[in-house]
Amino acid sequence: MTPNELPLDGGAWPAGGLAPGPADPEMLDLLTRNVGATVAVVNRAQRIVYVNDEYARWFRAPPSALVGRSLVDLYGEFNYTQFTPFVQRVLRGERVSYQRLVLNPEGYESWRTICLSPWRGPRGDILGFVTAALDVDELQVAMEALRVANQRLSSHMDNSPLAVLEMDDQLRVLRCSRRAIELMGWQDLVQIESRSLLELPVTSAMDHHLADALSDLRSGRATRNRTESCLRRVDGSEVHCEWFNSALTDDAGRVTSIMSLVQDISAKIEISRQQHYLANHDSLTGLQNRSAFQNRFERSLAEVRAQGGAVALLFIDLDGFKKINDGHGHKVGDEVLRYVARRLAHAVRGHDTVARLGGDEFLVMLDTDVQAALPEHIGARIIDALSEPMEVAGHAVRVGASIGVAMHPPLEGDIELLMARADQAMYAAKRAGPGCVRYAGSG
Repeated sequence: MTPNELPLDGGAWPAGGLAPGPADPEMLDLLTRNVGATVAVVNRAQRIVYVNDEYARWFRAPPSALVGRSLVDLYGEFNYTQFTPFVQRVLRGERVSYQRLVLNPEGYESWRTICLSPWRGPRGDILGFVTAALDVDELQVAMEALRVANQRLSSHMDNSPLAVLEMDDQLRVLRCSRRAIELMGWQDLVQIESRSLLELPVTSAMDHHLADALSDLRSGRATRNRTESCLRRVDGSEVHCEWFNSALTDDAGRVTSIMSLVQDISAKIEISRQQHYLANHDSLTGLQNRSAFQNRFERSLAEVRAQGGAVALLFIDLDGFKKINDGHGHKVGDEVLRYVARRLAHAVRGHDTVARLGGDEFLVMLDTDVQAALPEHIGARIIDALSEPMEVAGHAVRVGASIGVAMHPPLEGDIELLMARADQAMYAAKRAGPGCVRYAGSG
């Protein structure tokens, strides 16, 4: 008897459940009785035609007690309605596979994979179906544990204050957190998934610090590193990031993936910039302060000593400022100093250095293309610029300037000496009258 010659009248096969015919009884017994799966044949009327011993064990009955019973009778109305859609599909000729959580013979819940295959007659008509089920409880439990672990990991990624990026060895993005999408200014995950980090908006123009750090990981020169980068978003805004990168390798030492934790440090950078600015600039005028000016002056003197050339220091003191300050108050006086700062910046060349020493005293350093006549020329421009009237808080006011100049060479290239000699020359200019420039002599 072939598989298509199964009895359709609900009768059982001969004792032992083996079909007579050319098939090897031992082989058929191996395939049905000892396979470790529950096996049953159901006719089109949805009655049991054959079951193996494992199937019968689940119902705590001998195979002969199950043959001939209907599915609804065997499983009950509730369970029958659960798998009826799959039965209807297999009876239409479709091979169906699904999983169910069922009670095993010991009374515990167990996951099983159930496969339904059409049973076709000689002319291809569907006579019923064969059902086989395997216990996949351990696999399902492992898969569920993996799903929960992935869910927890994704939750941690999305709730982390750091942006998280995972890439393959070619820097193609495998996954990233919502924070990463927000930080980089990307639209969504679809925009970036499976694309190289080097090709994405923002990171396509990454600075060399980040590019070098990722290259070290990919080549195996490092397994972890840290770097900072400044990236520009599509909307033109800048974002400063601190990257903590690590590489995962296989047993052969090949890099398989790279994980990056990215922190937005834009606020910290901005605070640092502000602190640096305040430490080096006068709070009232925005010009360099004495400390920053002296540092710049020292560097210029060192360059002149090493490479030749000249540097000139102009010491500027305002004429008539005390009268304005006393007559109109400090608020007007402060505004006059701001005017002076702006006019000084416009009177000198773009690469010259301007600073406020304090009070109404200012400094200008000339360290590029300094010819003998340049300090007097710049000094005259400054005097002309400052002599123009100023409209401050409804008051028309004027100031003048007296300027002392010290140059190296011929004077010695010592900052304290040059500052003192320029100061002395400034007082000589004041004694000579408003709007004068005087040079410090070399004697």
